[in-house]
Amino acid sequence: MNDISKKLKRLRNEDFIWIVYFFIVVFALYSNKLDRDYLLKKDNEAYKREKYINITIFFIAFFIYLYFLLLLTEDLGSMEKNFNDPAYRSTFIQLIAAILFLIGGAIYLINEITRKDDALDVGLI
Repeated sequence: MNDISKKLKRLRNEDFIWIVYFFIVVFALYSNKLDRDYLLKKDNEAYKREKYINITIFFIAFFIYLYFLLLLTEDLGSMEKNFNDPAYRSTFIQLIAAILFLIGGAIYLINEITRKDDALDVGLI
């Protein structure tokens, strides 16, 4: 696959990811509405739905971060290892950021799965 085809495929994938982010925003807003219902009305069903939505959002976000981590790993593997090369250095820094996002996403996902009440509630980032 030539370089232009590869970049076009990545852009198509990123377009899809932006659409997924749009739905994440919509569901995060709905999750906040459910959280308000739980806080104001003590509606336990709203709490359960909110928790399910948040777990789903974090799960999807985790795989998006993983996708970018794999892309950057592939990019670094195909580049000459030279920290004096600005492209290599930039890709390496992006890889570190992707790793940190993946770790953060995993922590949020685990927290959402294991928390038992709203006292430990963490807002979606």
